[in-house]
Amino acid sequence: MTYTFTCDQGHEPVTFTAVADSDEEALEKIMAQAGPHVASAHPDMANMSEEDTKNMITSAWKKE
Repeated sequence: MTYTFTCDQGHEPVTFTAVADSDEEALEKIMAQAGPHVASAHPDMANMSEEDTKNMITSAWKKE
């Protein structure tokens, strides 16, 4: 399955994509991809808990 998460908070949309067999695998991949983006574009979010980050991603991702 392909998972996509688009961040468009305060900037042009940036989309992160992961091909994964499970939601947990997809979360790991998307979080790894999005880490540098969050650090540079959203330093205020860098201190979010892992659980809050996962909830933010899963509330807005698309699965295909």
